[in-house]
Amino acid sequence: MRLPLRKRKSMPAEAITQPAREQVKDANRHDTFLRLIAQYDPALRRLAAGYVWHGADREDLFQEIAVGLWQAIPKFRGDASERTWLYRIAHNIAISSSTRLHHRARREKTMPDAFDRASGGPDSEQELLRNEKRELLLEAIRGLRAVDRQVVLLHLEGLDYSEIEEVSGLSQSAIATRLSRLRYKLRKLMQSRETREL
Repeated sequence: MRLPLRKRKSMPAEAITQPAREQVKDANRHDTFLRLIAQYDPALRRLAAGYVWHGADREDLFQEIAVGLWQAIPKFRGDASERTWLYRIAHNIAISSSTRLHHRARREKTMPDAFDRASGGPDSEQELLRNEKRELLLEAIRGLRAVDRQVVLLHLEGLDYSEIEEVSGLSQSAIATRLSRLRYKLRKLMQSRETREL
């Protein structure tokens, strides 16, 4: 007696290629993520410093931005430039994170980062003065309202008015007016803080 042969059901081509497509998407996402982080790492770290004070909080914020970027990569449609898209994500995360940290700081008193200061070296006095001025500026920027802080930080990163418009949603004329007013305000804040420290 012969047993009946069972025909193996063939899988549709889509079912076979679906995992392969997912692997290609994941590889592309991974490559895009690594390229963006490598390209914008210094800028994203400066952005984090513009929103939070302590080194550990800055590192946490940078990590949050990296996670947000990873999650947003599949949704990028190319409607905006890659640069402005990345800054929009980073600033949105930084604003919500700094607000959360601000509320936490009200409840807790933290020690200042004494270890973030430069030490030693032939030009250490000049470097120390530059670092102090940079810290005074960052402190003044951190004290601005969120939208003002965003405009200043984007301007300091070298984005032009049209790129800042894409990220912030403000018109170019509003950005120009706001930057003019903010330059004056920051200059006054810096002068008053330098005077207090003397």
